Amino acid sequence: MRYAHQLRRRRGARLIPVLWLLVLFLGQCPDRAMAEEIIFLRDGRTIRADKIEVIGDTLRIEKPTETIEIPRSEVLSIHPSSPPTVSPGPADVYRDTTRQMNDKVRREIESKPGGGGVR
Repeated sequence: MRYAHQLRRRRGARLIPVLWLLVLFLGQCPDRAMAEEIIFLRDGRTIRADKIEVIGDTLRIEKPTETIEIPRSEVLSIHPSSPPTVSPGPADVYRDTTRQMNDKVRREIESKPGGGGVR
């Protein structure tokens, strides 16, 4: 009985790192749903495109599943799609703060009488 309990616990301990790696891998996969450009048409519709080519008076719009050609006169405007912004991690946020605090403490030590540093 005790051996079976230890065996189950070991299997769980092996499974946890594998699950973490899976989560990290899925978090790093590029998002294919994000288009590179958004086309606004005069009739109010919008089209998300991976690539746009202007050929004379025609606009060729390449999407992952199809290619569309429409007259340029139907296009109101074309805007690049902005990628989602990612907030910096704690290491990036506090990196400069740590450096500033170290400099402040160093100046305070050096400004005190006889505070030329550790001897």
